[in-house]
Order: sequence, then C-alpha cells, then structure tokens
Amino acid sequence: MNFKKFIRECHDKEVFKKLSIYIVSCWVLLQVIAVIWEPLGLPHKSVSFFLILALIGFPISGFLVWKFHLRHLDYKEMTLNEDGNLVKKALRNSPFQKMYFLILLIVSIISLLIASLIINNNFNDKKVVQNIETNDKIAVLKFGNNTGDKKYDIVSKMTADWVIHRITENNVGQVISPEIVDDYVGLINTSTNLKPLDNERIIKEYFSAGKLISGNFYLKNEKLLFQGSITDGAKNIQLISFKLVECDSESPLECIEKLTQLILGFLISENSENSNLQVESPPKYEAFKYLIDAKENISNSNLYIELLNKSIEADEDYFEPKVLKVAYYYNVGDFKKSDSLRKLITPTSYTNNRQLNLLNMYEALLKGNNNKVYSCSKKEYDITPFDLLSNSSFMTIALQFVNKPEDINPIFEEISMKGMDVENCTYCEYRIYVKALSEIELGNYNTAIELLIDINDKIDKVKLKRTLLTAYIRSRNDKKVEEFISNIEFSISTKDIQNLYLHIGKEYLLLNLKEKANNYFNKLIESCKENNEDGNLALAYFFTEDYSNAANMFQQELIKKPDNVNILSKLASCNFKLGKVTESELIIEKLKQLPSAYNYGNIEYAIAQYFAVTGEKDEVVKHLLKAVSQGNLYTPTTYLNDPLFISYFEDEKFEEILTFWH
Repeated sequence: MNFKKFIRECHDKEVFKKLSIYIVSCWVLLQVIAVIWEPLGLPHKSVSFFLILALIGFPISGFLVWKFHLRHLDYKEMTLNEDGNLVKKALRNSPFQKMYFLILLIVSIISLLIASLIINNNFNDKKVVQNIETNDKIAVLKFGNNTGDKKYDIVSKMTADWVIHRITENNVGQVISPEIVDDYVGLINTSTNLKPLDNERIIKEYFSAGKLISGNFYLKNEKLLFQGSITDGAKNIQLISFKLVECDSESPLECIEKLTQLILGFLISENSENSNLQVESPPKYEAFKYLIDAKENISNSNLYIELLNKSIEADEDYFEPKVLKVAYYYNVGDFKKSDSLRKLITPTSYTNNRQLNLLNMYEALLKGNNNKVYSCSKKEYDITPFDLLSNSSFMTIALQFVNKPEDINPIFEEISMKGMDVENCTYCEYRIYVKALSEIELGNYNTAIELLIDINDKIDKVKLKRTLLTAYIRSRNDKKVEEFISNIEFSISTKDIQNLYLHIGKEYLLLNLKEKANNYFNKLIESCKENNEDGNLALAYFFTEDYSNAANMFQQELIKKPDNVNILSKLASCNFKLGKVTESELIIEKLKQLPSAYNYGNIEYAIAQYFAVTGEKDEVVKHLLKAVSQGNLYTPTTYLNDPLFISYFEDEKFEEILTFWH
C-alpha cells in the first residue's frame, strides 16, 4: 500500500478525527496547567510532567483507536472469490494494518525521544549545576564605611579594588566593578525620565551576574573589623557570610588581604582547576592610595603621571603603576621611553598570568606584532568584557590592528546601549564609531547609516560626519551627501569643512567617479585661497593631477616637516609624473634611510604609495607586505580605503595583505 492511499483510508475510517480529539484535549489542558500551576501551589515543573505524559500517551491513543474502532468497523474491503462472487475481506493482516502499525511505531519512537529530551533538560541535576556554574560573572559592590569617619571612604574603594585584582589575576571569573556599575547608573539615569535604576537593578538587568560580593567595615577600639558575604545573583539568596576579619586601623590592607583570601577560597573551591594560586603580597597602603588617586585623575595628564610616580616611589615592587606608566608613554607617542620602562619590569619577577599577559601585550605593541597584540588584548577583554574602556579598546584592535571587521559586532553587543547617555560617554561614542566603520567594511552601509544619523545630531565630531558621508557615498546616495554638506558647510570651521571636502573627493575616487571627486577637490582648492588648513591644498592638487602646483606646495611643507614620510612620498610621486625621475628616486632613497625604530611600517607604506603611482606592481606588494608586517594599521584612510591602490583591490596578493594577521 502506498502512503497516499493509506492517508485516504485513514481519512475514510475517521482515524484523524479520533486522534485529533486527543491532541486538542491535551493542548487545552496544557494551556490551563500553564496558567493555574502557580496559584494552586503545584510544582513549577508541572507543565513538563504533563507534556511528557501527553507525548507517551499519544502512541497509546493510536493503538486504542485500532483496538476499539478500526477492528470493529462494519466496513470491509471487498474481493472476488474462486467462483467470481464479491466477498468481504477482513482487515486483519491487511496492507492497511501493516502500514498503520509501522507508522504507529515511528510515532512512538519520536514521542519517546522528545520526552527523554524534556526529562534530560528539566530533571537532570548535573545539567542544572553545570548551567549555573557557566555564569562566571561576579559583581563586586562597594564595601560600606560604617566607621562614621569619612577618611575611611578610600578604604571602601581599596577593598573593592583589591578583591577585583585578586579575582582577575587568578582567572576566577569575569568581574563587574563598582565603577562599571556606577558608570551605567549615571549614563542611564541621566538619559531617561523613568524611575532611576539602582546598582542591584543594573547588575541584574544589564549584566546577569552569577554572584554578588558585598560587605562593610567598622571601627572598634582602634581596630578595623571587616565582614563580607557572597550572594547568588539569580536566586537572590546568600551563599556564604564570612567570619569577621580584624586588623590595625592604620593597616587596612592587612584586613583586605585576609578577607580577599577567604573570598577566593570560596570561589575557587567551586572549580578545582583554579586551585593553584600564586599569591602576591599586597602593596603598601600609601602606594595603593596614590594609584587610586591617579586613576581618578586620568584626564589630567600631568597629575596622572605624577601620582603614578609617587605610587612607585612608595612601593618599588608594586606592579600596576609601573605597567600603567608604560601605557601612558605609549599613548602619548613616546614609544622609546615606553619601551625602556617596559624592559625595567622583568617578567620573571611576576608569576601572575594576567600581569605577564599585560607585559606581553605592550611588548607586542612596541614591536608592531599585531597578531600578538590581538591575542593578548583578547585575554584581557575576556576578563573584563563589560568595562567600556576594555571593550572599546578590543574593538579598535580587532578592526585596525588585524582587520577583522566580522569580530566587532559580538564585542559591541556584549554591552547593552539601551538608555545610554551617549553625549556624556566618550567610550560609548567611540564604540558606535568603530562599529559603524566595521559595518562599512562589511558592506552593510544602511546599518552604518542608522548608527550614525542619531549620534551626528548629538555629537559634533568630524570623524563621525566623515564616516556617515562614507556610508552615504558607498551606498551611492549622492543626494544625501549633497544635503548633508549643504546643511553644515557654513556652520563648521574652515579646517573641518576642508577635511570633509578632501575625504569626499577620495571616497568618490575609490568608486572611480573622478568627475564627482574633482568637484569636491575644486571646492577645497577654492576654500584654500583664503585659508589653507592642514596642508590639504597640496593633496587637492595632487588628486586632481595638477602635479606642478602640488609639488610646489609639498616643497613648502617640507621646510616645516623635513622628515614627514607622507609629504616625501607625495613629492616623489609628483616629480615622477613631471618627468623628474632622478629627483623622485633621490627622495625615495632618503625615505629608505630614515630611522625605522618605532615607525610601525609608515615608511614602507609611503614607499608603496609611490610605486603605486609609478605602476610597479611587484614593488607595491613587496612594500605593503613589509608595512603590514611591521605593524602598520588598517585605518579609514589606508589599504582598501586608499585610492592610490584602487587598481590592486581585486588582486590575490592584495588580499593576502589584508588578511596578513588572520
């Protein structure tokens, strides 16, 4: 019997009608139980119990339909006997019966498999425990100062900082610090008229922390007494309350370290893999105090470095201020000093993995090893993914150091932007900027536009305007470009509008739309007659192929910046186009002789640009590979965003350059 005929007979024999009564009845009962189990005080897994019974009962229902309905039907199939007369043929052992029980067997197996899956997911204790343990997010709340003396407020902050330090250095879990929570509270509450969110609601709604560490301390007979506890974040029940820790009021770090060891002992006992602790002695009180002050004054560059130096003077063995000092000089561009300071911190003096990772990251940064920078920064990000600074930094490294735009969205989505006051959050702004750049690189122009339209209304930054214009141009929306420029060209500074004209022109060159590009280059040239900002006039002449005027302008700029690699490269290119080949080759030789230490591939990139103009493909590829291997970055103006390399975009070797660090 074929399946189509079997279905028709089931319909004729009202099999579907009988089974549908069972299915509809179960569905109605399921809806009722889902609503009334809680008011009736039934177990919260009552729905699961009923669903399992319904699944097991379905094949039984099919068997009962056969036994009490199909077997007793008056209707029988007719056949011819030996005499040629019609007789009734019994259903027993008929093709219909065989097919019916085969289908019933398949349905029984499927029902049992689904029931076993429900049992495994809802009644397997080991699975539940595993799910709970996978949430390793730990929120550390501020420790309450119950001494009545404000001078101990700093001890409250020190306690939270030291607990966080210990948790992260031993890789016990991802930590949500009081500062992160405070940032969220401030940014969200200032941007909404709804009821203000407190710390606990922020932790629950935005971070879903598995555990909350809290506590307080008070003063008794010149002694500080600390108490702490750990709470289950999901169930809001206290897991443990630690015994009181006592120390001299002038040495609070003794208490803090003792309490921290108790906290670590509890957390690590849940996972034996982390039981191999490498305990480092706490820093001196004054050193820790100076470090906290430094972090609070990070926007004041001079005060920040002064306080870091005081912290190191107070405790020469204190690791954190030393590595922050390395970071400070790297960020201000003094790479040589940053490198020398890094070398003074001997990695073998520290057995802590996180400290070694930070040192390795700065070593990689200073050597231009972008792949190692990425892997080290990812380890740091995995520890503190909710920290806005750590999150935005890792986004930048993923996009501009190793050219992995596809990595950006998961990092961005780690922190909810719901209710964020972007106008007062520098890191929020930067995260949106990097996210938009990544969407443009992936060709998702409309997504980038949606991200940037709103923020451009709130924040007046040229880089945000420039990125929105890029998205408009690459999505071929010329009308929006014209509207955007006409709305702002008389309301922003000459310097800013000239930078935007130059950017728009280069973007149109990337699309091989030279006429549109020249329109904006000419606007730039016209505006520079009154005020030439940032040397943009020379670049406008260069891209409109007016090499004579461009060469004159670059010569003037070289007087002020004799070793500027970009000016030298462009001047050499102009000379080549003007037939002054010898002069251009001499400039390239000068470029090659410039000091390469801490240059990070900028010289090689500039030379590659020159050979792109001269049309020497092998030289272009060779020098671009050198540039990227030395740490040259993938920025909004380099590689795929540089119109000088447009003829190489489809080349296999150019693709190798773009994926060099993959």
